[in-house]
Order: sequence, then structure tokens, then C-alpha cells
Amino acid sequence: MTRGFLRVFLTVCATLAMLGAAASQVSAQDAHVGPHPSHVHTGTCAELDPTPTYPLNDVAPVAPDAPEGSVEVAHTTIDATLDELLASPFAINVHESAENPGNYISCGEIAGPVVDGLLLIPLREQNDSGYSGIAALGVNDAGGTNVSVYLASGLHGTDAAVGGVSTPAATETEAATETATEAVATEAVAVNIADFAFTPQVLEIPVGTTVTWTNNDSAQHTATAGNGAFDSGVLAQGDTFSFTFTEAGTYDYICSLHPNMTGQIVVTG
Repeated sequence: MTRGFLRVFLTVCATLAMLGAAASQVSAQDAHVGPHPSHVHTGTCAELDPTPTYPLNDVAPVAPDAPEGSVEVAHTTIDATLDELLASPFAINVHESAENPGNYISCGEIAGPVVDGLLLIPLREQNDSGYSGIAALGVNDAGGTNVSVYLASGLHGTDAAVGGVSTPAATETEAATETATEAVATEAVAVNIADFAFTPQVLEIPVGTTVTWTNNDSAQHTATAGNGAFDSGVLAQGDTFSFTFTEAGTYDYICSLHPNMTGQIVVTG
């Protein structure tokens, strides 16, 4: 999993927060304030196996005093690869409560393009609950999948929950997904390793940017920070290494195998 996943989580959360701020009321029924049990189920939202395949953590407000309409979240790591989840029909389903698990409040099929190791899917409103949002699924280094669910009440007025019909609610959620995906593309920066040089040699980026080094040389190289902030280890031809810069500063780095190869990352606040 790319270490920029946290940055994408925050982008998604901010997108939902902006949508939630514009909402004035929950559709049809009062929203049940979390926790909401959630799971990965086999099947589609229209034909869901009621027995969970992979349990997820409960979706809950970020704070006990969070106002109504605030984004509710859950972060879980499951023992299945993203490729495995995409190979068969699976869906993420959120329930009203542990006391009323039979009432499904939001659901989304695990499908779509994977961008930079990340899959974003819309979670559509179910049973007139008023809840919808986005789930972010990302590859992690241990071979599993990081799953984050972002849900909010009152985002949309109506939403046909399933059936492939594009309703206003589904369209707005898909737009939020597209916005977050575009953020991934614009905040990822590449450094090319070739001809015993880092290109660009000096790079200026804002805090939160993920830099990916790719070794396109026939020789092995590393990207090793002088202050110990990051170290790619040995990269063979075609290997990549990514690091997300969360603190401002100047990071000088070298190839530890060829110390004459130098680079610099300038991170601005």
C-alpha cells in the first residue's frame, strides 16, 4: 500500500465534509447516530449474501460531541488482497445498528479502476436512511487491504439504492469520488532513476505529497535520506519506492551504492 493512503483518506473526508455542510436535513427518517456495523459481503447490493465475508470496524462519529451530519468513519485492515476482492462480486454494506442489523443503511459494490493502489467506491443510500458516502480500499505492504468507510447523513435527498440507475444522489457521490481520484493524480510526484542520476535532482513539493522513485537503470540503486527520514533499500531495475512527506523541511538524499548520486526534496508548509 502506498504511504500516501492517509493523504487520500483526508481528501475523501474533506470532500464528504463539504457535502455534509450543505445538507440541511436527513431524508425521510431520522439518522441513527453510530456506531453502525459494517462488513464486506459476497454479492451485489441488490443480491447480498447476509452472512458477512470480512468484518469491518463499526462506522462511528469521529467524536462523541460531533454535530449531526458530520462524517462518520471506520478504518479496517482485512486479510484479502484488492485483486481478490475485485475478482468476485463483493460489496461493502453498512447496518443501522447492532440492535437492528437487518436494516441496511448504505451499500456499494467493490468495483472500478484502481489508481495508485487505491480504489474509491460510492456508498449509496439504502432504505431511505439518509446515509451515503465513499469507501477507500488500498493495497498494503502486508498483502491485505486497508478499508476506510466515510459516511454522512443528509448528503442527498433521494437515492435509488441499487439496480444501476444513476440517481441525483449516486451522481453526487460519484462526483466526490472523481474529485478524490483527481487529487491522487495531482499530488503524486515521480523521480526517475536513470544514467546514474536522480531526475529531477531538486524537487520542491508541498507537505502531504507522495514522491515515487522508479529505477529505470540497469544498475541497482537506493534513495537514502541523509537524516534517516526514508530509505528505499536496494532497488533493482523496474522497482519503485514511495514516501509521503508529512513535515516541511529540506531532505538531502543519495544512492548509498553510488554516493556521487545526490538529490534534494524541498517540502514547503
